[in-house]
Amino acid sequence: MSFELVKLGEVAKFIRGVSYKPNDLVENFSENSIVCMRTANVQKKLDETDMLSIPLTIVKDKTKYLQEGDILVSTANSWNLVGKCSWIPKLEYLATAGGFISILRAVDKKIDRRYLYHWFNSDRTQIQARNCGRQTTNISNMDLDRALSLKIPLPPLNEQKRIAEILDKADELRLKRQQSIEKLDELLQATFIDMFGDPVTNPRGWKTKTIEEMIADEKYSLKRGPFGGALKKEIFVESGYLVYEQYHALNNDFRACP
Repeated sequence: MSFELVKLGEVAKFIRGVSYKPNDLVENFSENSIVCMRTANVQKKLDETDMLSIPLTIVKDKTKYLQEGDILVSTANSWNLVGKCSWIPKLEYLATAGGFISILRAVDKKIDRRYLYHWFNSDRTQIQARNCGRQTTNISNMDLDRALSLKIPLPPLNEQKRIAEILDKADELRLKRQQSIEKLDELLQATFIDMFGDPVTNPRGWKTKTIEEMIADEKYSLKRGPFGGALKKEIFVESGYLVYEQYHALNNDFRACP
């Protein structure tokens, strides 16, 4: 596949977020207000659950209004979080970026915005972006000029779109897998509670013991060994406690000894 290697600054630009003071905050979606995204909103998927708003008059440059296809980038954070980014979907409200984040926006028609997002969000680019940070006391500030000098491979536009679609589908599959795992965890917990009751509220009145209490009580005490050659055939009896050996663990067979 043929592609050209260009500087990020040739096809995109960073737009710095706006600064505001705590007493500038107003009620979300109130008249003449604008939502101001913060580092807390920059997650794998844009977090819209915890938002703040400021007066619209603070945002004097309309290019700072978020657009669909923009990429929010954490540009002032702890070192390991610098470069973290979120895709901006179509928003039903007016929004901008706060002072510790910046907007990465495609400015050339020869780059697909979704392709740009996947490239910037890739592990390799994230490391490079982190290394563009200038460390102060506890905060690393991304040098935007250095970041704009990063090289991005630019295949033909239709190939960019194809790559972005493949990566979108991969992200969708990963999300579905994660959701399935979470559902299974919920099912296991519900099954346990159905069988044994809630271990916290203990509605069935089951007796509970701490590990310390079990160890102190010989009836329930936890013991180790004997192991290996210390278990002689002559010590086994027809009834009593089952002794599980390596065979049982390896074969997932916990019936009586063969």
